[in-house]
This record gives sequence, C-alpha cells and structure tokens, in this order.
Amino acid sequence: MKALTLCHPWPFAVAYLGKGVENREWDDRLAHLMGVHEMTGQLVAIHGGRAPTRPRRANVLPTNPWRQFTGDLGHIRDTILGGELPDAAAQYLAGRDGPLAPEHFILPGIVAVATLSGSTRSSREPWAASGCLHLLLSEVIALPKPVQCPGAQGFWKVPEVIEKDVTAQYRAAINARPRQWESFSGRDWLQ
Repeated sequence: MKALTLCHPWPFAVAYLGKGVENREWDDRLAHLMGVHEMTGQLVAIHGGRAPTRPRRANVLPTNPWRQFTGDLGHIRDTILGGELPDAAAQYLAGRDGPLAPEHFILPGIVAVATLSGSTRSSREPWAASGCLHLLLSEVIALPKPVQCPGAQGFWKVPEVIEKDVTAQYRAAINARPRQWESFSGRDWLQ
C-alpha cells in the first residue's frame, strides 16, 4: 500500500470533514514520475505529518507552521464548512478531553484509507486549490486509531508491519458500518 503525507489540518479534513481533493503543486511530469495515473483505483493511506506546535510567545512569524495551521483551520471553518461540523467530525471531537482546541484537529500517523479516484487540474470542489493538481479521493474510511509511523514526500510505500495494522483497522471499520451507511447521519449512528 502506498501512502501520502499531508500537512495539518488536512489529514483531519480528509478523515472527518469530507475533503475529497488533495492539492499538490506537482507539474504533469512529476505527477507521472509519482505514478498518479497508475495508482488510480487503488487504496492510499492518508498520513498526518509532523505536528505543528503551539508557540510559547504571542508574536510569531507569519511563516510559523502553527500560524499556517490555525489559518487553515479558520479557512475550513468559515469558507468551506460555513461554520457547520459534519456529523463524523462532531462525533470524533466529542470523544476528546477538555474544551475544543486547535490541537484536537492534529492527527499524526496514518489516519484514514481512501481510494485514489483520479486526478485533474479543474476540480470544482470547494477543497480544490486553483493551479494545483487535484488528487481525487473517494470512499474514505477513518481508522479508529491512527497508526504511528514516519512519513515521506510524495507517494511512499507503507512498511509491511504498519500496513498489516492499517489493513486490519480498515477492514474492521468497513465491517462495522451499517449496510446503508452513506445515508446515516451522526444521530442515526447513536441510536
């Protein structure tokens, strides 16, 4: 199984917010070298990279990873979701300790498995960034427990021992879903 490492908060967005497009600043030559077209239809592990850390002082540089992370969270909340959390995200966040904080949106390790449905440069999804290659993700399954492992740039091979854990969680999550899971809301899951 191949994996793709994403910066935070994008792994959370793929796993719980319905982000079906991963944006890459790859030209067509690099996309070809990465094997994007050959991977179409295959499962891809979604990996959360190194977690940004909250700075100890208030005045941080605009390039600080924490500032980028919290800015992306604000963009997701205000522009893409319109202030509404999908049921899956609300259920996940309800299990976290303490008041809701930006750290709750950081998921390091392999957090989900998705099918790479294709790629385009013209997706009209709200998650698609202009001028980027849009990797189209479908059939996303969030893993019950993130599997910790180091990531890499581009598509990378998941080590065999890690792949076994990811595959077992993926299969268990699929088997635990109701047959008509697509039409269920968070409220339906709790009944």
